[in-house]
Amino acid sequence: MTADSIVAASISITLVLLISYGFLYFSEKKHYFLAWSLSIVMMMITYLSRIALLETGSQSLVLPIINYASSIAGYWLVFKGTQLFFKKSYPVFWDISAGFLILTFICITVQGLPTTALLLLSVVCIIALLSKAAMTCLKAKTPQSPIRIMLGYTYIFWALSILFYPLCKFMKVIPSPVGYLVAGVVGLLAYLNMQALYFQSIREELESKEANIRNLIVYDKLTGAYSRTYFENTLENFLEKTLMPATLVMGDFNGLKLINDTFGHEKGDELLADGVRIMQETIGPENVIIRWGGDEFIIIMPGMPLDQAGVLLNNVKSNLKISRPKTVPIDISFGLTIYENRKHSLTEMINQAEEKMYSNKLNESKKTRLAIIEFLEKLLWEKDYQTEAHVMRLKSLVSKFGSQIGLSPREIVELVQVAMLHDIGKIGVPGEILKKQGDLTPEEWSIMKKHSEIGYRITQSSMELAHVSEAVLGHHEWWNGKGYPQGLKEDEIPLFSRIVSIVDSYDVITHERPYKRAMDPYSALVEINKCAGKQFDPYLVTVFNKIMQESLVVNDR
Repeated sequence: MTADSIVAASISITLVLLISYGFLYFSEKKHYFLAWSLSIVMMMITYLSRIALLETGSQSLVLPIINYASSIAGYWLVFKGTQLFFKKSYPVFWDISAGFLILTFICITVQGLPTTALLLLSVVCIIALLSKAAMTCLKAKTPQSPIRIMLGYTYIFWALSILFYPLCKFMKVIPSPVGYLVAGVVGLLAYLNMQALYFQSIREELESKEANIRNLIVYDKLTGAYSRTYFENTLENFLEKTLMPATLVMGDFNGLKLINDTFGHEKGDELLADGVRIMQETIGPENVIIRWGGDEFIIIMPGMPLDQAGVLLNNVKSNLKISRPKTVPIDISFGLTIYENRKHSLTEMINQAEEKMYSNKLNESKKTRLAIIEFLEKLLWEKDYQTEAHVMRLKSLVSKFGSQIGLSPREIVELVQVAMLHDIGKIGVPGEILKKQGDLTPEEWSIMKKHSEIGYRITQSSMELAHVSEAVLGHHEWWNGKGYPQGLKEDEIPLFSRIVSIVDSYDVITHERPYKRAMDPYSALVEINKCAGKQFDPYLVTVFNKIMQESLVVNDR
């Protein structure tokens, strides 16, 4: 093969590569394809400038500079494209070194100084760039195909082939065409492997997405239980192979709505996933759990009679309590039915289990909600050490208030509930805001004001407390309509809210808080009276004055 044919073949192959990479860049808009496309352009310029130097014997300084600069830039772009492909960052040193070599060569060439040492340094830089690219390939975890390994070793061979250049140039050991041919062939293999690596990464990405889709169809993403979609399509076949009799169970977690309303759905999802994990660990892998919808699950226990299944499910309930001694309590209500004959309608069996589950849920969910609210109260007391004592004082004062205005015993009980739960929504306020020394920022105050709404949602979630939810929501409303969260005024504000607002404010004024000092009872009453008709119901303020004056006279004695 003649030198001319080698040059022609090199240029032709480079053009084909350039067209291929250019098409991939404009169709995919990937930055690494842009870097690799530009590197091919640089290699083309290197070929053409070298040919021009050999053919014309020109003494012009421009052609050597173009040849040298395009060569350094081409290999640097190969390195940069590889780093971009594998999403790896690198020190700016690599950019500076390539730019420094080009700039120095231009200066030395223009000055007519010897370039031998600089050319050798450039060879070292190119070898370092290709070696770094090789290490990036070999250390990467994806794609996992042999092509990535092959590209890494091809970069190493390419780096070694660059050594042919000084052997040809200075030592005259190897003819120049042989050196260029070896480097060109290895470079061609590298570019082909780059392209193959891209298509392999696309294939792996598609396979990964397909596997994820299959998992989403088969398993519930949140809990890891089987999905309803999958089981609705396979349940009949599953039951045909199931050992009879089988126990079919419908389960529904209690209190999760209350948890969602208090802490947000992220916390509710965490508890749900935790609960299913505990349930699966307790009943064992031979029993199948299916997420049927929301907080509901179906459990199929092959070859298990009802009494044994009942023991296992009681263990589930016990383990849910034992495994969460210091966090939000959760429970699950179960309904069981025996599936003895494959001729029985599966839908009918599920309905039977569901009816039994709802029957059990009537009593169990009430206990769970009350347990959660009790837990929230204790958690709030731990979060704000003043809250428990504050609530106890409010309980005493509102009881006197209720008696003074002629409330019935039942109404006084409700009023006491409002006093005890009015700040329950603060459980959703960060502790650093509750205990902050000094004034709150506008953003922090906005968060603090949400506690009325959170308290409303908490009490609304419980049938036993729903009747006091409106009063809890309104305990920061003002008589003149400038309170929050609804801007109610005068008699629009629930009576119990107006009472708790006065008593709460008085207790806050007379007891030290992180952001203020305590005020004596007489001065506090003066402050309360100043706000009559503005923040507080004027009539209720006069009632409160009477209660407190009698109390203070007794205490003074």
